[in-house]
Amino acid sequence: MFYSRVMKRTTYSETECRAALNRVSGMPFRWSLNPYRGCVHGCHYCYARATHPYLGLNADEDFETKIIVKTNMPEVLRREVSKPSWTRERVAIGTATDAYQPCEGRYRLTRRCLEILRDSDTPVSLVTKSTLVLRDLDLLSDLADGPGATVYFTITTLDDDLWRLIEPGTPPPLKRLQVLQRLSEAGVRTGVFLAPILPGITDSMESLEAVAAAARAHGAASFGSTVLRLAPLVKEHYFGFVAADFPDLLPRYERAYSGTNIASDYQVAIERRVARIRERHGFVEDAMHGRRIDAGKAVTVALPRSAGTGQLVLPL
Repeated sequence: MFYSRVMKRTTYSETECRAALNRVSGMPFRWSLNPYRGCVHGCHYCYARATHPYLGLNADEDFETKIIVKTNMPEVLRREVSKPSWTRERVAIGTATDAYQPCEGRYRLTRRCLEILRDSDTPVSLVTKSTLVLRDLDLLSDLADGPGATVYFTITTLDDDLWRLIEPGTPPPLKRLQVLQRLSEAGVRTGVFLAPILPGITDSMESLEAVAAAARAHGAASFGSTVLRLAPLVKEHYFGFVAADFPDLLPRYERAYSGTNIASDYQVAIERRVARIRERHGFVEDAMHGRRIDAGKAVTVALPRSAGTGQLVLPL
């Protein structure tokens, strides 16, 4: 699926840069950068959809077609990291919208930021669904040999039909894994985020196991996951997607997501399921939460299943 792209040029003030390079509570990093706002990948579950209305735009088509480009981010970033107060802590790139979505091919903001971070001896981590990241292998290799670099790929499913439905503007999952392998072979540390897990759609043991096995086979060093959260505006968009493509699940979703998060017992069950899978494939690091897992700590439990599907039962 192709999207029209309406490019709105904008600037990035020093105050906004400092706000972007700030502490993010509960996340495994203190500093983050997002060169673009909005994303043509159009993933129906994307939590960043909720930010577009701050700009007077909607969380649906506008989020996918009206991309905000922070054109002076590299210049402001250079000033910020040149200050004596900068302690060269790791900077996470692409934590909201993809820093390698197609407009990066034109604006090259992510590449310029990587050059600045490399030159300032600052370690980086990247989250992406895009194969365009391979373009910057030279910079990522320099960073990997110096202060450090990790590239995380988000892979929610290996099922081609599901992928086309839930992430219509993204490269195929196998293509992402092939790029991950290229980076890993070049000495860049890589990981896979199975995020978010979609209840009743991608939460079967078979689906989760397939992603973990592929991540290991392609050289990922870490593996992590998280369950779908549905904040206001994101929830309305996602429910519209479910109504169109999984109508039988909509009543259960409406009951399960009366708030932002699904019931805690479901989340615990998923965490245990993923822990078993992570241990089975030899991953000792939880990529989503930035923690190592001690061998033998995975919990084995019997989990409720829908008949014949391997899906966890959605709360009713």
